[in-house]
Formats: sequence, C-alpha cells, structure tokens
Amino acid sequence: MTTPFTRNKRVAKPGRVSLIPEEFDNLIEDQGIFVRITPSVLCPNRTEIEDTNHNLNCTLCDNQVIDLTDECYEEWAFIQGVKFDKQFEVQGVFDPKDALMSIKSNVRLWYWYKIEVLDFSSVFNQVMKRGITDIDKTRYELARVGETPMYLIDKLGTKYIRNEDYKIGADNHSIQWIGNTPAAGDLFSFSYPILPTFRVLELMHENRYYYNSERLKEKDPVHLPQQAHIRWDYFAKGSGTGLPKVD
Repeated sequence: MTTPFTRNKRVAKPGRVSLIPEEFDNLIEDQGIFVRITPSVLCPNRTEIEDTNHNLNCTLCDNQVIDLTDECYEEWAFIQGVKFDKQFEVQGVFDPKDALMSIKSNVRLWYWYKIEVLDFSSVFNQVMKRGITDIDKTRYELARVGETPMYLIDKLGTKYIRNEDYKIGADNHSIQWIGNTPAAGDLFSFSYPILPTFRVLELMHENRYYYNSERLKEKDPVHLPQQAHIRWDYFAKGSGTGLPKVD
C-alpha cells in the first residue's frame, strides 16, 4: 500500500541552513561586477522548418542569432574565470576563453544571450576591409574604459595614427578616416579596446526552485539564482555579432 504524500513541515535539524535568495543577491551585488545583458533569439530566416539551413542573404542577422538590443538591461553578476587564457591543447586545437557566471535570482538568462562587462576593458584585434566611404564599421563597440592603446596597420606595413589619420566614429562602433587611408578594398588590422563580451552556452542551474514560506499548501515560488557557462563572443558558434557587411 502506498503511503499518501503529506505536506507537513519536518522538524529542522540542528545547524540547518535556510536557502535565502535575497542573501545570495546581496552577495552578488557586494562582490560582483556590472554587466549588460542583451536577449537574443534564433533567426527564423531558414530555408525550411525541418532543417537548419540559414538563408545566406539574410538581412536580419549576421550569424543566425538576432540580438534584441532594445531589450537589453544592466545587472550585477559574478564571473569566475575557468579558462580565460587561450591555450594550445594536446588535441591540436586552441581552447577558447570560457567562464562561469552567477546572476541574481530575479534575472533570467537563456542560450546565446549576450553578456558585456561594463566596468573593464579587453583588447580585440580585427582584420577589416577598407570600404568606399570615410566610415568603416568595427565588429564590436569600442570601450571607453581605461586608456588601452589602439594600433592600426595595413597590408604594406603602414601604420596609421589616431586623431591624425582616423578617429573613432560618433556611434563608437566605427572608424572615421580623416587623413591618410588604405586603398578601397584593401585589408588592414585594427587592435582596439572592447568591453569583454560573452555568449551564454549552457545553463548550469536552470531549474532550481525555492518556496519562500513554510511547507504549507499556499506558498510563494521563487527561482533560485542561475549559473551559466559563458564563452568569449568571438569564439562562440552562432554569435549574433558577426562581421559587419561592407558596402
């Protein structure tokens, strides 16, 4: 005979620790960093519903993910580096920059969401193609944090000087040429500061729940804080911030 389930509260054991999401949230605010979270959705511009072949002429996205920039928000998070240094593995492949991120209990994450660290900067080296106008778009927004130097050199080894040959565009997402410039169609390398940018690859603790009351019939359900496996955007397959289209 099966014993019927009862909802009577058991007696707490000595030394029992209560799960209090508010305390975890306070800890993240005290010890965490400020991030910008941009929701994203899979691009629906596919050839058929039954396959994943993406339309090569898609104008909605650059790499199968659409970032909802008008829905972004800022929050506190705790990021723990796992493999921040790119190392050459025995298998003959480079290990990309991965990390674990814990977020407050009132924040929901999902796969391919973009995470940008706002109070620190990193460096990105991008090979770009000179367009036909005086503006060339960069892959990432240039960070205003710190005084990270910028370097720009073309395929002939010519170096270009900031504020003499070029300056940062008004949108903070481009180069504006004001002096000497590579020839239209030529490739050049641009090293510049960016906000550390990641993508959510996996939700480590997605389905964790808590009842903010006694074990009674009527209780208030609460999501416990999520933890996510994130990867440097440049190395994340399906990244929504693909290379900008060149006119």
